[in-house]
Amino acid sequence: MTRNFSNWLDGYLKYTYDTESAPIFHKWVGLSAVASVLARKVWLEIGRLKIYPNMYVVLTAEPGVARKTQAINYMTPLLQEIQGVKLSADAITKEALTMDIAAAMDSAMMPDGSIIEHCSLSIISKEFESFLGQKKENTKMLVFLTDIFDAPSKWEYKTKGSGEDNAVAAYVNLLAATTPGSIASSLPVQAIGGGLTSRVMFVWANGRQKKVTAPEKPPKELEQAVLQDLIAISRIVGPFTLSDECFVAWDKWYQNYDEENAGRLAQDKAFRGWYSRKPLYIQKLAIINTAMLGGSRIVEWPAFAQALEDVEEVESNMGNTFNAVGRSELSPDVNTVLVEIKTRKSVSEAVLLQIMWRDVDAKKFDNVIETAIRTGKVRRDFVGPDGQRGVWYYWIGDKGNND
Repeated sequence: MTRNFSNWLDGYLKYTYDTESAPIFHKWVGLSAVASVLARKVWLEIGRLKIYPNMYVVLTAEPGVARKTQAINYMTPLLQEIQGVKLSADAITKEALTMDIAAAMDSAMMPDGSIIEHCSLSIISKEFESFLGQKKENTKMLVFLTDIFDAPSKWEYKTKGSGEDNAVAAYVNLLAATTPGSIASSLPVQAIGGGLTSRVMFVWANGRQKKVTAPEKPPKELEQAVLQDLIAISRIVGPFTLSDECFVAWDKWYQNYDEENAGRLAQDKAFRGWYSRKPLYIQKLAIINTAMLGGSRIVEWPAFAQALEDVEEVESNMGNTFNAVGRSELSPDVNTVLVEIKTRKSVSEAVLLQIMWRDVDAKKFDNVIETAIRTGKVRRDFVGPDGQRGVWYYWIGDKGNND
């Protein structure tokens, strides 16, 4: 099938341009959609390794800031038009999810005429915390998503009624949205940094693309062109391989990669585990980038270079994801105060207390505000921006940072 766009993502970003969602959200929703339609019938072979293109992408921002849900909503109808794409419910139990995976059984014909079977499922959740469940009860789901991430060729699961069953070639692609506060309420502190969170691309945005009072539907011709190319991508089957030049370049990058590098973009210790999987995500995106360009299953170095650029764009802001998470019970409240001061640039203590009084008493507020000041992002003054008397707090951000 002849493609309408030389790169499908360019077409999709044009399709979503006149909307409010942050551009980086549209980009990663598009990349996730391609991972969904490729399913477990496409993989990258590097030596003895088989890398599948599934990803766990979680759009993250403060509530109402960057239009996370809208970004997901623009993609979902397109995926629903693709034959063979199986979507899971937004909120679901671990037991029901395993049944959905088994029910997603499908088959595809390889280039050599052989048939492969796979159970590929796409999870789309507009509220990640609802999907995971309550912090005290979600251990099973966290462990399950961690185990299934590597797309095992044979996966065994137990059901309440029929004992133990098997699923062939399980593949789960996850796209979700959340806020730092929701992360804090749904993930145990001990889960941060390893397990599931080390397998997630937390895509952060500080604000929307622009204000659009009444987003207009894109031209029907553009919508059809985007959908037609996505259908073409969904028909790709079989292994991807690196060109000789690409292998040499990737080998050089990988040998020089240091996951313990002190200068890494995300300094938060919560991402130490994620750095061990950064190369894996670059490989996954290289598959996706190649699939979006056309019908070739030969991966060239530009696909890796683009993948590296996209990952590092996310990497530089990932630390914002866990702003509200910490071992201290003050962490969520400190984050709330920081967000309020940053948003307002300056705020009186009286106004902050009006915002916080339902959650903290005066003594706890004193601890919260002192902690916020010691982050170096906030200063206290006794004169307001217009000369008002009283206690005021000003946002000064991180020295040497664009925050």
